[in-house]
Amino acid sequence: MTHKAILSLLAALAVSTAAPAQQAVELTQQKMSKWDIGTANYSGIAPIGNSQYVLVSDKEPTDGFFVFTIIQDPTTGEISDINMEGWKGNVVPQVDAQGISLRDCEGVAYVPTSGTVFISGEGDQEVLEYSMEGQPTGRRLNVPAIFGRDKIVPNMGFEALSYSPTTHRFWTTTESSLKADADAAGPDNPTAQNLVRLQAFDDALQPVAQYAYRMDRGRSEDFGKYYALGIPEVTALPSGKLLVLERELNVTNGYMGSEVICKLFLVDPTQSWQIDSSIALAGLDPNKFMLKQLLITFKTVLTPFRQTFANYEGMCLGARLADGRQTLLMVSDSQGGASKGPVRLKDWIKVLILPDGI
Repeated sequence: MTHKAILSLLAALAVSTAAPAQQAVELTQQKMSKWDIGTANYSGIAPIGNSQYVLVSDKEPTDGFFVFTIIQDPTTGEISDINMEGWKGNVVPQVDAQGISLRDCEGVAYVPTSGTVFISGEGDQEVLEYSMEGQPTGRRLNVPAIFGRDKIVPNMGFEALSYSPTTHRFWTTTESSLKADADAAGPDNPTAQNLVRLQAFDDALQPVAQYAYRMDRGRSEDFGKYYALGIPEVTALPSGKLLVLERELNVTNGYMGSEVICKLFLVDPTQSWQIDSSIALAGLDPNKFMLKQLLITFKTVLTPFRQTFANYEGMCLGARLADGRQTLLMVSDSQGGASKGPVRLKDWIKVLILPDGI
């Protein structure tokens, strides 16, 4: 990079830092049971056109996807109707002793030009292509070796997946730091900060760019029975920018007081340094991590008087409103409606309205 190009990049970064993003608008989450939708382990969602979406659930007997119709009010963005059209699954799945797919399907993306669906699996650290009938085509993203199954912290691999038909880019990342990059934040490393690699692929399914991303720090004490801090989802925007969801889940020993904190950030790869696999992120120049702009923070909780607890894992672009604003749909993982005593987790769906110009 020339000296002039470096100065131009630094100037652009300075402008980005000085101009914080507008806030997204949060609509009240709704129970999917309102539309007689059964419980599942929803972990990913992607639009396929005409108000239809594909959703993946990470504990199904086969790898595949649900097809949903989700209707939004064109003025408010509120969801007015949801209908589950059916399930499309692999007829020859690989399953564990409990009969659950070994793929652990987490993220999903749809490619209009091929009319196919790609699904990321945390169980195999692969991103595989499926026909609209749910059958593997044999094609897959050429995932760099640094993301291999033996390189991730267990259960902290490929949660996120998105594709933009405008930029012709796939995007994914691991939920937490790779073993070689940094300690994964959590009870065993209460002061650690997750450092991850955002990876882009082109339409030829080849890796084309990689960026360093630093998560916000989570809690450093009072960890509960279950704790997770990571990136469950990303959403590619037509502008080339990227939405990144940071999620901190803490389930207390007594369950009451459990909470999930979600933060939605905007990053711009065109204003960021590309990296490679030659250096661990813990030793990377701090200035080479992506600048991020906070769009919204929200919390869901489990208390005797307020049971809104929702572990949001799926996220994608929803309808564009009559005034031009873009909506974002989010779905939660209820662990199949897991229950403890009088408390039963619910499958929630949520709408965010993004600021103008995003």
